[in-house]
Amino acid sequence: MKKVLAMSALLALGSTQVFAANDLESAFKESKVMGQFRAFYIDRNYESGTTDIVKDRSAFAIGGKFGFETAAVNGLKFGIMAYTTNAIDPNRLGPTASGGLNPHLDPSLFGKDRKSVTYIGQLYLNYSYKNTNVKIGRQEINTPMAGMDDARMLPNLFEGVVITNKDLPKTTLIGAHFWNMAYGTFANAYSACSYLGLQAGYGCSGYTNLTIRGVGLSKYDTGNFMNMGKQAIGKANAGVTVLAAIYEGIPNLKLQAWDYYAWDMMNILYLQGDYNVKVSNVKTTISAQYINETNVGSKVKDVFGKEVGANLFGAKINFNIPTPVVDNFNLYAAYSVTGSDTNKLLNGGLITPWGGTPGFVQGTVTRLGYVADTNAWKVGTSFDIIKGLNLHLAYSYFNIGSKAVYSSRTHDASETNWDLTWKCRLIKNLEVRARGIYTWNFIPGQNFTEYRLIANYNF
Repeated sequence: MKKVLAMSALLALGSTQVFAANDLESAFKESKVMGQFRAFYIDRNYESGTTDIVKDRSAFAIGGKFGFETAAVNGLKFGIMAYTTNAIDPNRLGPTASGGLNPHLDPSLFGKDRKSVTYIGQLYLNYSYKNTNVKIGRQEINTPMAGMDDARMLPNLFEGVVITNKDLPKTTLIGAHFWNMAYGTFANAYSACSYLGLQAGYGCSGYTNLTIRGVGLSKYDTGNFMNMGKQAIGKANAGVTVLAAIYEGIPNLKLQAWDYYAWDMMNILYLQGDYNVKVSNVKTTISAQYINETNVGSKVKDVFGKEVGANLFGAKINFNIPTPVVDNFNLYAAYSVTGSDTNKLLNGGLITPWGGTPGFVQGTVTRLGYVADTNAWKVGTSFDIIKGLNLHLAYSYFNIGSKAVYSSRTHDASETNWDLTWKCRLIKNLEVRARGIYTWNFIPGQNFTEYRLIANYNF
């Protein structure tokens, strides 16, 4: 936080003359208030599993994000955004009679220790000149291997600088460096520094000199901006440098390459290609992806005793089929496979500590496609029942080999889910979503069902 405030102050000081020459007062008068109000209800029930799991968890929270952005003066503007989540029944947040946390309160809608929380999540300066944009400070980002993962009340947020350039025809170039990030509320669904957490978007925040373990839910400090390395493996580093190129100069083809250099930790290469073709009036998209993780420096081995080393290949095909019955009818299928190497961390499984989960095969909850020695596939469909009301159905299956460290044995797992989204035409910018999720063998012998009801109002 000190670094971003210092850099923001320096930029603001340097730009004072720019603002003053073009009417600083007008920049604030013409600023826009923006944000999102969110209400979220979640209910999970375990049908089977180990005896130490509470059989039911639920929660209801309201909150969202609220802030403003000034109008641009000579290309420069300032933005600030507060994020908050609050329990509808605050009494449930308190300790139980024995002094512990309420085990029936789902932690994924709240901050650390299942508490309501409010914090400044965005604080940035944004400068645009011709085809170049520079954004520095706290901000939202969505990239393949580092992103918001906005699956519960509040998303992951990042602190750094992002430079985007579009001088080359049909090409977007991105250069970025992030030194800090803050986990959102979804992190609290996982045990801090667990096998599943580390492979599902969340790291070992705050721990040092450890072996991977589960230490209970709600150990992540939601909204607290910490060093990128500290969040990932419990050891600070010089942050993560990102370089990317997105090319759309070939008709019907989009290519993108991303490289994430986590200093003294690891390098992540992400490649994706999407080709669109129309066959007999059916719009078809064929996609492929590749993820490679290699070790950099000594920090990962110092913490876990093994270096990073992992690969994932994925493919997907989507058919957009015109029908006389429903609109926006899509059918899709996806497949992915990971390698294995017992000499590498997690036996060659991917680690995704900064919220990046871009795999073609993952369920609404289940992210087992990133573990080692796993073949996974997914099929789904979506269509508009009526205008503004969309139904998405999906089934994901995971064949998990013996090298998948988190399970200790070969097993299969699956997730079936439905997702109903209503965009209200009477109230502009209101979206209501209902979800049902049914997992089998999520962890060997563990099945659960989960229902969510979410309302988002954007302004």
